[in-house]
Amino acid sequence: MDPPDFESLNITAQPTPFTYPVCERWRDVSEGSVFHLAHIFLFLGFMGGSGLYGLLYLFTFLTFGFFCSTIWSWSDPCTTDTFLWSFALFAACLGQALHVSYRLRSVTFEKDFEDLYNCVFKKLGVSLTQYGKIVACCERDVQTLERDHCFAVEGKRP
Repeated sequence: MDPPDFESLNITAQPTPFTYPVCERWRDVSEGSVFHLAHIFLFLGFMGGSGLYGLLYLFTFLTFGFFCSTIWSWSDPCTTDTFLWSFALFAACLGQALHVSYRLRSVTFEKDFEDLYNCVFKKLGVSLTQYGKIVACCERDVQTLERDHCFAVEGKRP
C-alpha cells in the first residue's frame, strides 16, 4: 500500500481580501473642492466666540461645513460611513442653530415693564426670556401707586 499523496490532496485556498470594485485603487488626485470648502467652514465654525451670537456663528458654520461634507461623501460610493456621520452631525448642528436663533428672538415689553427690567432685573443678571416668564405670571397687569400709598397691608389684603 502506497502512502497517500498529501500534496495533491491539499485543498486549502488562498484567502482573497474583500474589496469593493470601485475602491480597489487609491485615487491619485486630491479631494474635490467641496471637500476643501467643508473643512474651511469647519475651521471658521470652531473660531466662534461665547454668548448666544457666538453660538449662532459656531453652529451656522458647522452646519455649512457638515452639509458640504455630506455632499462630498454622497458623491463617493466608498464613503457610506462618512456620509452617515456627516449627515447626522449636519442635522444636529442645524437643530442647534435653529434653537439658538429661536432663543435670540426679540422680546419686547410695555414701557412700564421695560423700565422695571432696566432698573431692577437687568442689574441682577436676569435674562429677557426669564423676565418674560416673570411678567407672564402677573398677566401683564400694571398697578400704579401714588406716593406714600401701600400696595398691601398685612391682615387686610391677601
